[in-house]
Amino acid sequence: MKVQAPGTILQNLYLKKRIRKWRRKFSFLEVGAGVGTMSGILLKQGGRGTGIDLNELACFANNRENQQFIQQGFYRVLNNDFFAFDSSNKFDVIVSMMVIEHLSPSELDEFLTKCKLLLKKDGLLVLFVPASNKYWGIEDEIAGHYKRYEFADFEELSEKYSLTIKHMAGLTFPLSNLLYPISNFFIRKAESYKLKLSEKEKTILSGKRDVPFKTKFPGFLIIILNEITLRPLHWLQMIFSKNANSMVIYCELKNE
Repeated sequence: MKVQAPGTILQNLYLKKRIRKWRRKFSFLEVGAGVGTMSGILLKQGGRGTGIDLNELACFANNRENQQFIQQGFYRVLNNDFFAFDSSNKFDVIVSMMVIEHLSPSELDEFLTKCKLLLKKDGLLVLFVPASNKYWGIEDEIAGHYKRYEFADFEELSEKYSLTIKHMAGLTFPLSNLLYPISNFFIRKAESYKLKLSEKEKTILSGKRDVPFKTKFPGFLIIILNEITLRPLHWLQMIFSKNANSMVIYCELKNE
């Protein structure tokens, strides 16, 4: 079993909690599926769908990660640009983790407009984004981010695109805040070279990152980095879900 970052584990725990409130069976599209971790969660919870990503290596890893579901015809992986994605099918859920912060204002407009077209009526657009502008740092620079989001940004997007906020919460507080300086140290050490790349190159490379003690951990750390040991921190993130200093925002937007 791959060892995940503590913040990722907390986000996954929250997603699993929310999925239990959705319909039992659902079709989904994951935009920016990366190595397929979140698609795997959706598939195991009854979802059937498609994962799309720009990074070829990430798509290869996704195919390997979710091979069982692919062979059963429940999932497919596309190495493609979402803006070029053409589908006659509409989805119950479109989910995207750490993607829209890479988009310029015009690209964000195109993204949300296309999501509305691909969603069924009353379908859900589920977004995870880096949050709190006070924590803008090296990770945003090397990943090609345009912004970090605040709760108020989703109020504006909801009104502009006729999407109803069904649920919104700040995640990973206070763990990510405490680990922030350490995280920046490892990112700067491993990925500073990316600062010289174009924004598009940074975005593509963000789909599969190998940063020791940030995205990649020794196997023995599974004894402390797992959903059981971190569950108390999951409860803590729920208690502080409205905290403006949360470094991740989770939002469900319903298509009207």
